[in-house]
Amino acid sequence: MDTRRPLSSIAVLLLLAACSGGSAPHSPQPMVRPSATSSTPTSTPSAVTSLSGRIVFDNLRDIWSINADGTGLTRLTRSPGLDIDATWSPDGTQIAFRRERDEVSEIWLMNADGTDQHRLAFGIAPVWSPDGSRIAYGAPGFPGGISIMNADGSGQHLLPHTDGGEYPSWSPDGKRIAFNSNLSSDHVMYIVDVDGSHLVDLSRVGEGWQVDWSPDGRSILFTSHRDHADNYTDIYVMRPDGSGVKRLTHDRAYTPAWSPDGSHIVFSAPGLFVMRADGSGMTSLPVEGMGETALPDWV
Repeated sequence: MDTRRPLSSIAVLLLLAACSGGSAPHSPQPMVRPSATSSTPTSTPSAVTSLSGRIVFDNLRDIWSINADGTGLTRLTRSPGLDIDATWSPDGTQIAFRRERDEVSEIWLMNADGTDQHRLAFGIAPVWSPDGSRIAYGAPGFPGGISIMNADGSGQHLLPHTDGGEYPSWSPDGKRIAFNSNLSSDHVMYIVDVDGSHLVDLSRVGEGWQVDWSPDGRSILFTSHRDHADNYTDIYVMRPDGSGVKRLTHDRAYTPAWSPDGSHIVFSAPGLFVMRADGSGMTSLPVEGMGETALPDWV
């Protein structure tokens, strides 16, 4: 399923609620909500109880967190609008997220327990630098692009050569950022140095978005509907140079993120699932009853 999110998504959400199956043009995330059917991934027995860390995610309305072993499900926001696109600080003490009100998207910050919520900037899809000192995000407006600011919201600046950029992901050494651009009919993936130089065009890989750089720097996860004639998607992995593309799921999955040690991947489909880095051992996490999930992050 296509879970790309536009800078302003409330109107898209209302439209697609009435017209299921359609995709909005130039839209980073048509929010179609399928029920669990035969196309929903089937989990196999796996020792999720041995997994550590905590996962933050949203249900297309509010932000939640859960332990990687499936315990401790906690609601962090109670929104009259949308609170989505959550991401952990590297030390696990704070969460940056997107708050949308009246079709205006802003980057907000809160503690890991949901307290001390405060605004940082306009934008979408925040992600922390590996050292926790900066946050990259999708800038508002047209053509927009990838912006970087200090973790306190100061020093906001737009990177050159990143028009249409959204959903960034830092390389583990903090020197490069992978992202996708939504200016074309298909989402194209790129990599750029943090000063905006040395842009690498990965269009030869084909369409992809929701990238996530592996902790060892050797692989990048992405979502694509390259193997679907409809609007559904699956998860793929490639090397940072665009080679070695491998399909990891065959069950209409999206929004992948690595575990801190790179041994597992958490993703949505439309519940919350964990699998090994090679795509095996798919296991569901207990989030029944909250509807669709999206954009998990694991610390």
